[in-house]
Amino acid sequence: MATVNQAVLDDIKQTTSQWAASDAKRDQGLPTEFPDVQRFDNLSYGPAGEENLLDIYIPKPVTAPVATIINIHGGGNVYGSKELYQHYCLGWARHGFGVVNFNYRLAPQTPFPGALEDTAKVVKWVETHGQTYHLDRQNVFIVGDSAGGTLAFQYLVATQNEAYRKALGLAQCATLKVRGGGLNSGFYFIDRPGAIEPTSMMSAYFTPTVLKADAQVLRTEDFVTANFPPVFVMTANQDFLHDEGIRLDQFLIDHQLKHQFQVYGTPEDPREHVFQLNQRDPIAAEANHAQATFFRNLIQA
Repeated sequence: MATVNQAVLDDIKQTTSQWAASDAKRDQGLPTEFPDVQRFDNLSYGPAGEENLLDIYIPKPVTAPVATIINIHGGGNVYGSKELYQHYCLGWARHGFGVVNFNYRLAPQTPFPGALEDTAKVVKWVETHGQTYHLDRQNVFIVGDSAGGTLAFQYLVATQNEAYRKALGLAQCATLKVRGGGLNSGFYFIDRPGAIEPTSMMSAYFTPTVLKADAQVLRTEDFVTANFPPVFVMTANQDFLHDEGIRLDQFLIDHQLKHQFQVYGTPEDPREHVFQLNQRDPIAAEANHAQATFFRNLIQA
């Protein structure tokens, strides 16, 4: 565990308690079982106990491999779990996708690049075991929101840049094909001046030591190549990371990379950070449907 400022630890405790209460209110009463979805829970993909467990949700009936969503949960790298994201991920399964929903090691116990290493382990597990669960390993999509959006961006870059992948020590998946990704309310430009303050909660994962020692690989944008997979980027008009979405959209435009960018919410009917998780919200349903359509157009036989 990295040495973390006590003020940061206090902020983590207070903030995550607020998040937990808000998330519980949002999801209260939602079903965790559907007749058209089969669940496989608590499968181990690594050595870190509960932090290395994953769930799989598959649409029923299924007789052939289905396109696969690997979802990376958000929570500032200090909060979140597959249980918290099961409702959102079950929604993807009801859209017709196979879904992998996983826990990863959290800060401050595990700083950068622990969560990214676990993401790579999950993808490698899918490469090895996906066939057993009817997951189509030739049509994989990486989806993440908030801190999970950061991880998704980093992993997508690693899939198409060997130097970046090796610098991070991530395993290569030679027989698995990532077709695209969903980057939702994410934080993408880590090395931007002032983006991570030493007293901010994010410094528990991107510690001062990490920011100094890993400065080069934290500039993920420097490793993007012309082979970067197509991505659907979404944010909301009152998302506190709204400007990160704008920056990424402009970066992808400047580099002529295939993507779709959407901002949801209006002044009269606003939406906030990670609104798409709310399974009762019609605007969230609209956004998730648009992202699913983007993915379906990338599936190859």
